[in-house]
Amino acid sequence: MKSRILGAAIVLFVVFLAGCKSTMTTSAILHNQSGQYDKAIDTANKALAENPYDAEAEFQLGVAYSYLDSVGLAYGHFKQAGKLDPKRAADVQNNIQSNFARHYNAALNKIKDESYSDAAVELEKAVRADPMDEKGHFQIGSIYAKLGDESPDSTAERPENYAKAVTHFDKVLELAKPTDQHYRDALSLAGQVLAKSGKAEEAATRFNRLVEEDPTNYRTIEKIGYDLVEDGDWRLAAVFLDLAAQARAKIGADDATLFFNLGVANFNLGKDASDPAALEKAVSYYEKALNLSPNEPLTLKNIVVTYVFAEKWREVATWGERFVAVSPDDEIGWRALTRAYNEIGDKEKARRCELRWNELRKRGSGTE
Repeated sequence: MKSRILGAAIVLFVVFLAGCKSTMTTSAILHNQSGQYDKAIDTANKALAENPYDAEAEFQLGVAYSYLDSVGLAYGHFKQAGKLDPKRAADVQNNIQSNFARHYNAALNKIKDESYSDAAVELEKAVRADPMDEKGHFQIGSIYAKLGDESPDSTAERPENYAKAVTHFDKVLELAKPTDQHYRDALSLAGQVLAKSGKAEEAATRFNRLVEEDPTNYRTIEKIGYDLVEDGDWRLAAVFLDLAAQARAKIGADDATLFFNLGVANFNLGKDASDPAALEKAVSYYEKALNLSPNEPLTLKNIVVTYVFAEKWREVATWGERFVAVSPDDEIGWRALTRAYNEIGDKEKARRCELRWNELRKRGSGTE
């Protein structure tokens, strides 16, 4: 019982001290009002030395540092003032937001002028003024991503800017709710930046999380996959496009073009590494593309070529016949059939296919 009374007395003492204004605190208020911010800081610190629970002294430190534009220090003192005197929570938050808005709005003006480096400076101050406001982190992450894109390949600026972008996007993910637009956009942009940074596997992990939360986000992943196909990075293209295919499947939005490009990526993986499993995977994706777009000539041709590389001649014959039925003037189909029937031992069919192949070759060379 005695310990409970003692505990209550300590709480009352703290509350009493928090609400008490010393002479030094009053001086800090007056110094701030007269624009003598260094003196306000000095006297407020002396007040806190006498009474660490002086909420007003903490608040006045926040005010003084705000005027001096040391917004990070201002934030810390404002938060401490609110902790010591919860009744001041509204005043504390208003001052924090005022500091944040001053630099955030200045940054937006810099962005309008396309002064992105200057905008980054203002946004760094904004996130120090209020590190818990996710829109500041999102905006500065976007600016650093843009600065990274514009940095020369040969300098250290690009990876540095990309790393800063990911750091701020991760902060958005920490602060925002998964249902917020900022959250989804930050997750998507972080993945894109990681892919550009050469950390595509880490990016794929992020995107996997993105599509698990909302499969309709597949478009972002799909675009990166197509870019990787253009770059000839077959392994990573296959990773990203497969993620996009899984996301599409969840919402019943399978796409023939996506399956075709997955076939291309896996074919090149199998061709370059002599990997039969990758070649089989390529055919599987091409067949999925054909299910959505039957008898597409280019898809049929790619299946034939894939089986040629795999040296599966009966499959070459089967798919080759299907291909030349759709594209009778494509000499590649007849050439593949000639080879397939020779390998199988059907010399008569091989002869007929070779005649057609030679006919098309002559026509193509203008010697017919």
